[in-house]
Amino acid sequence: MPDFPLPNASFDLTGQVALVTGASSGLGHRFAQVLAASGARVAVAARRTDKLQALVDTIRAAGGQAEAFALDV
Repeated sequence: MPDFPLPNASFDLTGQVALVTGASSGLGHRFAQVLAASGARVAVAARRTDKLQALVDTIRAAGGQAEAFALDV
C-alpha cells in the first residue's frame, strides 16, 4: 500500500487513529505519512490548510485514510 520508504516500519496500526499536530511541514508531515502507511487513520492539524490538504491528498493517493483540521495550538 504505501509509496513512502519506511525504514524500521515493523508495526501495524490498522484500526487505530492518530492525531498529528504541526503536520503541514517537517517532522509532523513525515510522521503523518508513516502512521498512515502503517495503517492508522490520520487526523492532521496545523494552521496552513493548503499544505494540509496536499498532505491528505498524498496519503489518500497511497491508499491511506486522512482528514485535515485547521488548528493553532
